[in-house]
Amino acid sequence: MKRLLLAALVALTLPLAAAAQDSPAPGFTADAGIVNPMSWSTFATLADGTRVHFDGNAVVHYGADGTFLNTLHTFTEFFFTGAIAADPDGGSVLVGESTNGDMYRVEMDGSGATFLANLAYNYDAVYESAGVALVSAATCGFGCGNDIVRLNTQTGATTVVAQVSGPSGPVALAANGDLYYGPAIDTFPAPSGSAELWMFSASSLAGSAILTDADATLLTAGLDSVASIAVDPYFGDIVVATNTYDASFAVVADALTLIRSDGEVKGVIAEGLSSYRGNIDIVQGAGIGHFRAFQPEGMTLTYSVAGRIESIQPKRPTSTVTHYGGSFYSFEVEGGQPNGAMLLTYGNSALHQGAESSYQLSFDFLLHTGLPINATRRVGQFYLPCDSQGNASFPFWNNGNLTGTVVFQGIMTDAAGDFVGSSAAAFN
Repeated sequence: MKRLLLAALVALTLPLAAAAQDSPAPGFTADAGIVNPMSWSTFATLADGTRVHFDGNAVVHYGADGTFLNTLHTFTEFFFTGAIAADPDGGSVLVGESTNGDMYRVEMDGSGATFLANLAYNYDAVYESAGVALVSAATCGFGCGNDIVRLNTQTGATTVVAQVSGPSGPVALAANGDLYYGPAIDTFPAPSGSAELWMFSASSLAGSAILTDADATLLTAGLDSVASIAVDPYFGDIVVATNTYDASFAVVADALTLIRSDGEVKGVIAEGLSSYRGNIDIVQGAGIGHFRAFQPEGMTLTYSVAGRIESIQPKRPTSTVTHYGGSFYSFEVEGGQPNGAMLLTYGNSALHQGAESSYQLSFDFLLHTGLPINATRRVGQFYLPCDSQGNASFPFWNNGNLTGTVVFQGIMTDAAGDFVGSSAAAFN
């Protein structure tokens, strides 16, 4: 998603912060990251993990590791960057500039750029479907609100969908078609806690009436300035990148915050590098996990911060069966919720299917396990505590009759007793 234009202009006047890697919250892990190959560029992350960057002059395709792949288009003059989004059909990228407000379709095969429309101060965009994007753009200028415009990226036709207060803000689309919007206030720097997260329902977007502030559902208030939004396509969880500035326009607070689709704030994923965060996307990989703590591989969050492109993934608790001599064994889990707990489950190892299936045990929790759910048993009614590092253990005796017959798995809870994830399986 697109980073905040005004913040980007301010950032151009500031020295680059020293490279620092995020230390994510428990249940997540961070990759080493890469230097942004085009300084101050905005970018769109494609389905294959590669990225298309626009630095105000050139539109360039880079690999996920920052390897140059191809220059897609070069403009004859420099522009301030604007909205950028990849068409889900994989054939083109929507690129906006905010000097004049022009929007272009840039072909992925390098065959050129096609002017589509002028949407002044275009800031962010998201595709509803192949060839149709929603663009956030303050088309009337400063101090008179913001438009959300439906743009046909084949014909250039535009339709105003919403007219809302404040300058242009970030947009993101849920799998069910609901639109998330980060409204801003006209004061800059905006005071800490003055930002909100709104939702326009898919049904309201499909109507003919132009939507206003009154048509939005307020999901979350009290946020710092929202620069970018991404949505987990499975559970619909929302991640927002926020920044707070002091009077000199330096970033003094920054965070990635996870919010449920009903607006409940679940916690901060990463924070505190004192550098602008933006350009966040959630990319679906090959695994079965979704973007929550303590899940298997499956979703990756990418974002820009401190002149770098970083990524964070869920980190599933690991497990082992350790033999301490004689008949003394222990099932041990590492990487659960610190000061949380573990419900120990087990089953016949002959029934373990290798590949895991997912079972929705409650409205808000998926259990991933290789055992059939009707062949899974739990050890008693009690929970085993996790220590301050999130580690838990279950000692047991094995005189030889259990060897090769039992598979263990921990179901992890947080300190409140809510299920948050499951460990990998360990065979005895």
